[in-house]
Amino acid sequence: MNDGILNSINSPEDVKNLSEDKIPTLCDEIREFLINNIEKSGGHLASNLGVTELTVALHRVFDSPRDRIIFDVGHQSYVHKLLTGRRDAFSTLRTTGGLSGFTKTSESEHDPFGAGHSSTSVSAALGFAEANVLSGSDAYTVAVLGDGAYTGGMVHEALNNCRPELKLVIVLNENGLSISLNKGSFASYLSSVRISKGYRKWKENTNSIFSRIPLIGKPIKRFLTFVKKKFKSLFFSSNYFEDLGLYYLGPIDGNDYKKVERALKRAKNLGECVIVHVKTVKGKGYEPAERSPDNFHSVYSSKASESTFHSHLVDKLISLASEDKSVAGITAAMGIGTGLDRFGEIYPDRYYDVGIAEGHALTFSAGLAAAGVKPFAAIYSTFLQRGYDSIVHDIALQNLPVRMMIDRAGLAVGDGATHHGIFDVSFLSHIPNMTVISPASYRALDMAIEYAYNANSPVAVRYPNTAESEDVARAFYSYEGERELGAVADFDAGNAAEYVFITYGSLAPRVLRAEQLLRERGYNAGTVLLEVLKPYDRCAEALLPYLGGARRILFAEEGILSGGAAVSLREELIKRGFDFERCEYLISAIDDNFASPDTPCELYDYLGLSPEKLANKMSDNI
Repeated sequence: MNDGILNSINSPEDVKNLSEDKIPTLCDEIREFLINNIEKSGGHLASNLGVTELTVALHRVFDSPRDRIIFDVGHQSYVHKLLTGRRDAFSTLRTTGGLSGFTKTSESEHDPFGAGHSSTSVSAALGFAEANVLSGSDAYTVAVLGDGAYTGGMVHEALNNCRPELKLVIVLNENGLSISLNKGSFASYLSSVRISKGYRKWKENTNSIFSRIPLIGKPIKRFLTFVKKKFKSLFFSSNYFEDLGLYYLGPIDGNDYKKVERALKRAKNLGECVIVHVKTVKGKGYEPAERSPDNFHSVYSSKASESTFHSHLVDKLISLASEDKSVAGITAAMGIGTGLDRFGEIYPDRYYDVGIAEGHALTFSAGLAAAGVKPFAAIYSTFLQRGYDSIVHDIALQNLPVRMMIDRAGLAVGDGATHHGIFDVSFLSHIPNMTVISPASYRALDMAIEYAYNANSPVAVRYPNTAESEDVARAFYSYEGERELGAVADFDAGNAAEYVFITYGSLAPRVLRAEQLLRERGYNAGTVLLEVLKPYDRCAEALLPYLGGARRILFAEEGILSGGAAVSLREELIKRGFDFERCEYLISAIDDNFASPDTPCELYDYLGLSPEKLANKMSDNI
């Protein structure tokens, strides 16, 4: 590999200078490089193996960074990174301060637009294309859109605003999968889109002939556009893209380099808004990934635990659904990621995968709830942000008992800023009738689901993408008997600790370690674990019995400071007359940043949330 072609590629110009006969070898070397590196360090494998020929062709036909190439989501941009000078940094992929697993503007001039969420590329590309018109630039803009992203409504909002005369190329990469099998009418339609070769040839010939006629050529061409639509409707099947006034090429074998390059050159030469529809094989060139692309969508550097919060959640939902036919599961294209696909295997009639459409998933759940169904909508914290208006307007304002199961709550060290689940507590805390529960053990999760099941108002249950911490279970949940959700401590309220940590959720194991460090230094320290965050009056009531002997409190929060639980709880304690002259109240939270350091580091330490930093902050100036 050291003497191979890939090792000589440091810029798109190097790709352009290769003779065509070397392209297949380059593609083979790229796949070998990705397989060897991603299986060691983790990352998105199958999607990148599928777009190898496509990405090479893009950099041969277009002139990045002058021509902007925008990858939707960004998880299919690894080949693009290799071809734009980032090969030697690949060992840092998906590490804090290292190479991002998505596109990132601060990382390279060849990443014109950052991404990590789906369905944004066409809107962004349209913005660049219109900006080129305003500035008089003749540069091209290319959006590389996966068919999973095509299920997102934002794509169609953008297509509705595309003007035919823009130098905008939208590459629609169809592989039948986003992570799991694509669902919905758009995905079904896309798999059936065809255009007759005879019609395509007739269309190209008429465009070519009439465009050459001086003075009257363009008016005739515009008139023929209208005539062609009528003519086509008589003899050929309808095409969604052409009905929008966009030129369509495809479908093309996206893993046949020569065909892809010819299609992209054709799209570029047309000088207008063109849809290039390619069909690729996700996991191409690696048999295990081709055979099971969903299992190789995201590869982890270490084996994940089979038991996680979301697997435990699904076990509980399946149990509830066996007793109550009104229990339903809703996901937004993340059936595997949330574990709800297993619920769907047992109860297919009560399982709804709505595609990449979080706002719709939430309003759809509101409709189900209004009709008497008990919906459990499982959505990643970072994606829940996209449905905020649906939560406020469609769920909370009508006080509908939608059960929001918020997966991946907390920091996402590998995926970085686009996937951190650090905003949900803050933005949900402002909604008057919202209950927010943050279980840190399977036992507490069971209690939270039972509470949500019986609720008559909106409930959000947030949990991490991890297994239960044995230390947390042992410290807080070794008791027998039933009780209500609220707060638990690792010390007795009658023998209160002087230095009290307060925390919730996935940060709890680190806080327990910080407490241990303080105890080793001779401090009388303890930890209170909050289960219910909002309503904050209930939270404060559950907490107060443990604060009687406290000299200093440190609230450690794996979320943003502004509007977060620590700030909200402090306000509630003030209302209740808690004496902050006697007891100092400190907060360690993510303060006014996106938790995205530019240089390699340990993320929790960088944010002041490591056990050492927490212990030091609690003991400073004492």
